[in-house]
Amino acid sequence: MFKQGLTFLLVGIALVGCLSASWSGQPPLDEKTVSSQQGGSKQSTFSSKALYEFARARLLALANRLPEAEEALRKAIHYDPRSAYLRMMMAEIMLARGDQKQAEKSLGDALVQDPDYVDAHLLLGNLLYNRQAFSEAIVHLNRVLALDPSLEKVYLQLTAAHVRLEDSEGAIRVLKKMLQKNPDSVAGGLALSRLYRQLGLTSMAERTYREFLQRHPQEVQGYVELARIFQDLGQKEQALAVLKQGMAANPSADDFRYQLVRVLVESGQPDQALDILHAMLREQPDRLEARRMLGLLLMEKKAWKEAGEAFELLLAAEPMHEQGLFYLGVVRENQEQWSDAIAAFLRLPPESEFFLDATSHLGYLYYRDGQRDKAIRLLEDRLRDNDGTPQLYTFLISLYHERGDDTSAGPWLKRGMEKFPDSAELHYQRGLLLEKQDNRKGAIQDMRRAIELDHKHYEAMNFIAYSFAEQGENLEEALTLARKALDLNNEAHIIDTLGWVLFKMGRFSEARRELEAAAALLPEDALVLEHLADLYGAMEIWEKAAAVYERAWKLRPDDGDLEKKLRGAQSHL
Repeated sequence: MFKQGLTFLLVGIALVGCLSASWSGQPPLDEKTVSSQQGGSKQSTFSSKALYEFARARLLALANRLPEAEEALRKAIHYDPRSAYLRMMMAEIMLARGDQKQAEKSLGDALVQDPDYVDAHLLLGNLLYNRQAFSEAIVHLNRVLALDPSLEKVYLQLTAAHVRLEDSEGAIRVLKKMLQKNPDSVAGGLALSRLYRQLGLTSMAERTYREFLQRHPQEVQGYVELARIFQDLGQKEQALAVLKQGMAANPSADDFRYQLVRVLVESGQPDQALDILHAMLREQPDRLEARRMLGLLLMEKKAWKEAGEAFELLLAAEPMHEQGLFYLGVVRENQEQWSDAIAAFLRLPPESEFFLDATSHLGYLYYRDGQRDKAIRLLEDRLRDNDGTPQLYTFLISLYHERGDDTSAGPWLKRGMEKFPDSAELHYQRGLLLEKQDNRKGAIQDMRRAIELDHKHYEAMNFIAYSFAEQGENLEEALTLARKALDLNNEAHIIDTLGWVLFKMGRFSEARRELEAAAALLPEDALVLEHLADLYGAMEIWEKAAAVYERAWKLRPDDGDLEKKLRGAQSHL
């Protein structure tokens, strides 16, 4: 198939691996029969020998014995060398054998014998387009239209060729000519409107769509596309007006109402959208798309009970509706109906586009229920048979980290990195693992790579900043990274890092503000408290230092170094 590669044109023709309809049916019985099948060629008679070889070639081709068919057809051409039709058939044999170059040569030979052979010009134009020889394709497609101006699809093919050459004026000229020949052409009217829109000529696109709709008030797509122009411009009210006009002209067309629902939601009028969906379901309860949209809209409003009812009714009509199953699980999760949520997620088949998302939810539900090992088994089983996602690998690795099982985490991390080498999160996870293995240099490299891949990865920034502070090196870079991380996410542990960097730089008054804030937010974190107490000690505020060290030591009573710091601070009182 040719595929034009343009959003507004879809024109195709079979090229390789199959033969055209001219090869099907019974072989011709006489010269008159053959001449009637010549597809626009002026050639009218075959010799009896040529006819015999052609009949053989046809039967062999239909039996998919293409090399033998080619040989027979060459004999037919030998007996009738002026037959354009036989050369056209040879081109089709060559295409079926995957030899486009020879097919083009055969078509050229056919056109030497008959310069007005429409089918040969058309096929050659398509072949040239297929190998992106657009200028040459245009020559043959123009010749087709000169010989037969009624071929609508050829105008569209010709338009596509001009567009690929970035000749927008030529493309517009072709479509206008098409509409001059047939002002009521639906394909031509839509193609011209879409072309103007694609070129950014919004006012021309609007005018052309409106002219199209005056001629074709029942064409739903015209209203929908015109409304999208206004949506893209942020003119929601005008988009609504167009869709309402379309609904008035086509009161039973669901497409309008669904599009109107979307526009109403985007323009902040969800209640009106709900009214339309409810009305549609009162008219016809088995409108599954309306039921699906209703459930999603109710989810947006956090009307969990009503959303659940909508998805239950959807699934009653279509038990394996994948989106219905997934979102029913999400609804039940938000209702804290954990077992019902698990049941819905488990029903999704492995081939579903929602399967991996459902796996994430299932893993979380098992984990929150205290079944960490079950969550691990689930993730392992599903990742074993599926490429998965970076998020699933990250989830599994984090569960292993929490269990203190870095040995098991390693192979899964390696597999995840092989499948998703550009995952910032997996580089971050590997950095954490390397840091635990005392490979600080490797950890920093992975964290830097994570930041390259995701410029907003504040955890990787925080890791590097804290690591530098601990070592007392690259403190200016550490300060920059800590501040950038804090700008991205104002979390307490990042505030602590910033304070610790400032402390290491000897900027005690600035550090105090940050470390006191972090300790207030994380009063049960012994390390954060220790940082604040270290600062108080450096500032010789011994009473505060002793008090905070004591709080930290109570959280870590087996930490001998912390106890030593506490005794040292108390000795100054």
